Amino acid sequence: MALTKRMKAGYGMAEFGLAGGELLLQLYLLEYYVRGAGLQPLLAGVALALATLWDAVTDPVMGGITDRTRSRYGRFVPYLLGGGLLFGLSLAALFNPPGTENQLLLFLYLLGSYLLVNTGLTIIGVPHIALGGVLSPDTHERTELYGWRLIFGTVGLFGGILAPLLAAQALQADVETASGLAASRSLGSVFMGAAVILTALITVAAVFRRSRNLPVPEETFRWRDLWHNFAKVLANRVFLPFFLAFLLVAMGRTMNATLALLYYKDSLNLKESAVQGPILSVFTLCIILSVPLWVKLGRRYGKRTPAFSGMLVLGVMTVVAYPLFPDKSVAGPVLAAVIGGFAVGAIILVESLVTDIADADYIESGEEREGIYFGFWRMGQKIARSVTIGLTAVALDLIGYEEGVKVQTEATQRGLAYLFGFGVGFLFIAAAVVFLFTPMSKERQEAIQAAKARM
Repeated sequence: MALTKRMKAGYGMAEFGLAGGELLLQLYLLEYYVRGAGLQPLLAGVALALATLWDAVTDPVMGGITDRTRSRYGRFVPYLLGGGLLFGLSLAALFNPPGTENQLLLFLYLLGSYLLVNTGLTIIGVPHIALGGVLSPDTHERTELYGWRLIFGTVGLFGGILAPLLAAQALQADVETASGLAASRSLGSVFMGAAVILTALITVAAVFRRSRNLPVPEETFRWRDLWHNFAKVLANRVFLPFFLAFLLVAMGRTMNATLALLYYKDSLNLKESAVQGPILSVFTLCIILSVPLWVKLGRRYGKRTPAFSGMLVLGVMTVVAYPLFPDKSVAGPVLAAVIGGFAVGAIILVESLVTDIADADYIESGEEREGIYFGFWRMGQKIARSVTIGLTAVALDLIGYEEGVKVQTEATQRGLAYLFGFGVGFLFIAAAVVFLFTPMSKERQEAIQAAKARM
């Protein structure tokens, strides 16, 4: 039975809270504990690094647990509900530490609460993305599910940005002061934590009946089976080049996000209002509008060729356009945001192809490994993000970028343009080239779906 639009949209809704909560952590957590709570930067960095490492390595484990869960409510609902509650509540607790200046207590509180946050994020995040691969046996319906996930995730990014700003307005807090910053981030985390729980509940309500009726695994979870399944996934010759292409995409997206504001403000000398207004808004709108287009292209031409085209267009446009935009240019970046926004939407085809790879594995082995595939998928994304942030920081130092300087040198401005153009663009082009050679053509997709239907 085909999925209704309400069910597809309901499935994607949880991504609003997941994306918004993650962005809140990325943008505000370190600043909050250093400036607001008064924790030494070194101690804050150690706590964040340890918790982030835990977050990455637990993703494949959670995938293996999901694949072998036997419950009266199905494999996914308990984790969507429990993980959403844990993530939402611990997110609010993380930004509301006890009022103390003791460095050890602050460090332990940050480490413990951030470990809980990342555990909750893993418990809901891995089953949520894996659920999109099994809610429907139709490969194109899965693409639509990931399209809804992308739409709500994109909107959720604004939620993560706006929550502390709305809190500052409500409290009439001056975020330039340590007390005002702390108060706005604390209340903003409560807003975002509530959004996480609410959107998780909406997703549970939307998929409950369908998810509950999905096939139950024959065997329960065992650690020795988990390591065996890890080895099988990592030995999959179709998945590995596909995974490498995704890592390059994740690196390109991270580098783009890290450098975007610096490029627009310090290289093009644009005001932040111009960046957040016409450029970022147009980019976001075009991502959302692109989803039906990529779904249609995936149905007609298969997923690999359109996805390759999206990556290639994004890479070439980035290499050619951004280093050439003149000072204070807005029209050029807006046009690039239109092209880039539509190209970024191709990511739904990439994620949907993971489900086809998992189907092929199931046909061959008779074992469900959907969760493990997406567990490695999420782990790779986080590792790529961490490595790229570090490399980008080194690159900024090499070009002479100075934090807090009103006007960067001409050489630094040019270096920023090259990093944002050539650096980001070549990562997308490399991803497109690797992805083109992954053996997952339209014909193979159709053969996998036909074989799965006969089982």
